Amino acid sequence: MLKDHMFEFYFDQMNELVFLAEGKNQHLYYKKMNKAAAKLVRCQGEAGMRLESVLPERVVYHSLYPY
Repeated sequence: MLKDHMFEFYFDQMNELVFLAEGKNQHLYYKKMNKAAAKLVRCQGEAGMRLESVLPERVVYHSLYPY
């Protein structure tokens, strides 16, 4: 439990954009994003959405592939 709390704390304190994602069926699905990423995207979206539908075009989404 403490590990989870510590992870959440540091995850949200990072200035870098951080997405936790899961790969399946040749696509990335986001599980969670930190505050910096949510600010850029300007929405939380629903966890489980395809990352390409969450990230704005100005973010280089294709650099995450060859998924």
